[in-house]
Amino acid sequence: MAPLEGLRVVEAALGISAVGAGPAVSLPGTLLRDLGAEVTRVRPARRSTLDAGVEFDRVWDRGKEIVEVGDDPGRAAGAVAALARDADVLVVAGAEDAVERRGLRYQDLARESPRLVVTRVRPSHNALGPVPDLELLVHARAGLLTQIRGHRPGPVFGDLTVASAGAGLSATAGTLARLYERESTGLGGWVETSLYDGLQALLPMIIGRVEHHSPSTTLLWKEQGPAEALSYRCADGEYVQLWFGAKGAYEAFLDHVGDPPSEKGYNADLMSGAMVERGERWAAMFATRDRDRWVEDLSGKNFRCEPVWRPGEALRDPHVREIGLSADHHDPDRGAITALGPVVRVTRTRDGAPRGGGAPTAGDAAGPLAGVRVLDLSAYLAGPIAPLVLAGLGADVVKVEPPGGDAHRGMEPMFAAGQRGKRALALDLKSPGAPAVLERLFRWSDVVHHNSRVGAAERLGYDEETVRAANPDAVYSFASGFGERGPRALLPANDQLMQALAGVEAAQGGDGRPPTYLVWGAVDVTGGWLAACGILAGLYARRRRGGGQSVAGSLLGAALTLKSGAFRTADGVVGGPVLDAEQTGYGAAYRLYQGGDGAWFALAVPDERAWNCLREVTGLDGLPATPPPLRTGPSGPQPEETLLEDAFRTRDAAAWTAALRAAGVPVEPVPDADRTEFAAGFVDDPVNRRLGRVVGYRWGARGRVDQPALPPRVGPGPETPAPAGIPGLGEHTDEVLRELGLDAAGAGTTGARRRQDE
Repeated sequence: MAPLEGLRVVEAALGISAVGAGPAVSLPGTLLRDLGAEVTRVRPARRSTLDAGVEFDRVWDRGKEIVEVGDDPGRAAGAVAALARDADVLVVAGAEDAVERRGLRYQDLARESPRLVVTRVRPSHNALGPVPDLELLVHARAGLLTQIRGHRPGPVFGDLTVASAGAGLSATAGTLARLYERESTGLGGWVETSLYDGLQALLPMIIGRVEHHSPSTTLLWKEQGPAEALSYRCADGEYVQLWFGAKGAYEAFLDHVGDPPSEKGYNADLMSGAMVERGERWAAMFATRDRDRWVEDLSGKNFRCEPVWRPGEALRDPHVREIGLSADHHDPDRGAITALGPVVRVTRTRDGAPRGGGAPTAGDAAGPLAGVRVLDLSAYLAGPIAPLVLAGLGADVVKVEPPGGDAHRGMEPMFAAGQRGKRALALDLKSPGAPAVLERLFRWSDVVHHNSRVGAAERLGYDEETVRAANPDAVYSFASGFGERGPRALLPANDQLMQALAGVEAAQGGDGRPPTYLVWGAVDVTGGWLAACGILAGLYARRRRGGGQSVAGSLLGAALTLKSGAFRTADGVVGGPVLDAEQTGYGAAYRLYQGGDGAWFALAVPDERAWNCLREVTGLDGLPATPPPLRTGPSGPQPEETLLEDAFRTRDAAAWTAALRAAGVPVEPVPDADRTEFAAGFVDDPVNRRLGRVVGYRWGARGRVDQPALPPRVGPGPETPAPAGIPGLGEHTDEVLRELGLDAAGAGTTGARRRQDE
């Protein structure tokens, strides 16, 4: 039985463009659909002109019942309200004029349907005011466009929709948490997020401020990451992506290709820039053979070499098909298509009585997951994000790490992004006393989560069979790299490799240009959010119908989720809008422009009305009456782009921004922000602080740290404070062991004494 079987979900996008913000509303319905819910999609008959010729909805709306409404806002809202009366969940996005002022407030809907969960993707705003629900403008407002290394100086258009994807993921997690709580209280509630929130939800690795820098915080919280991206052009013009993150991988590669050994090691070479000189030699080496020959030569090693594919190309890969991430469907217009399959699977493992988490203790935080106990056996970045999300929703999380510390304690921005608000237990899993401690922890837990390499859990004693022997009703979550089976299953994985395989790097590089690696950790964090959603669905199913639940996801599935609008037909790949070679945008109506003073601004024209206003402001006779469709294939600049580029160079960017805004054209200046200013824009913003979007704490030698808070806002009820503070290694070992009825000496643990990081 699917975990959400019988749930009815209504998904309404009122005035929202699929290109501009589609995943924010489509992704929750897609994930809930794949977990067994019945989803009805409400959409206006008139679409944004940005979506002309773009076929994302062909994939995102598959399996959903479609209800089209007319252009009258009152009738559209009335249709949504009528459908919501018989639903369990309403996910709705649009301007306040289309939602709250049309009777779709939670308070109005709850009077008729007190069990309804209303998930609202609100218009974005910060201290500078509101921002339209258009990804490009949110990126510009946040300063993200200056955090991309491009092929030219200046800001770069962000192809990856991190803001809307983050909003969609946080909306899904909040929805599932409210449903879990509803099984206990009988009442629904509300969930609230936005594209601006979503950007912070996917980028905690690069949004941070520290009082006293270390080499690793300097690398990611002051600078824009490693200078060498490890991507190289082969003789056939295609690219490969290298990765050396596994132990000994860097040294093995240097030996394999005959490069001189490193005196200081991989991380030191990466942070110091020493890798750049090696990269120049490697570029000449890779240019001597075709990509397939290099991949064949370097495959199966501890170091990794993967092809850089374009969006949708991974769907043909045998491994992707074998693990179910590539699925065939019949489309009424396109015929047979291949699209992304379910990225999270939740399976009931046994019958049992319905049960929730343990009873909340006096020290538990408020929140829908109060009383839920989570055992976090994960590492790096992708694994720990899921328990962090659960902690933010009220769960009690115990993080287990070896006496020497998690592998990422030395990469502090990554560690800080996923470890706040947990209790830390130091345990040598290879020690004689470890099995007894783990057995008690398994019995204590509602959730056991890890992201180890396939086979590692069996060797270390926390595989699913061992966990279920102690606790048959646990929610067991395994977030693998490439899935638990298939030819790549045993290989190490990371964010950068997945960007290459999913098409993220190729798409961001622009038409005909080299791939661009986004040093953001967005794929890792997406994997964490997806695991959290699977765990929440498992907790809901266990509380609703009983029985143990098994949750499976992968980093590969997370990467493909970020490019889920791409699909394949008999004629080839349909990948969506194509970024131009100069990395300015998708076409005349949705791109960056430069003013006469050299400053930049972002223009996003969602309809004919705004286009006509643009024509009036610029006074250009050569612009057509309707905006040109976005590029969906390789091509040069649109004639309209050339006209507008020339016109915008005649005045300063600020003057154009003011004139266009006054005429009602969506536009946003692009600040020239370095990484420090980019982070400060979030953590110092008074609206962010008032809404609880920022969390601050002290962290040993790093001093004061400020970061974004991840989970969505939920209510009604007491607000759950964001988890704050990173525990020292083994800080809570004695405390946790006492709760388990053990003591450090008797358990044979190491690192039981509280330690603070220096």
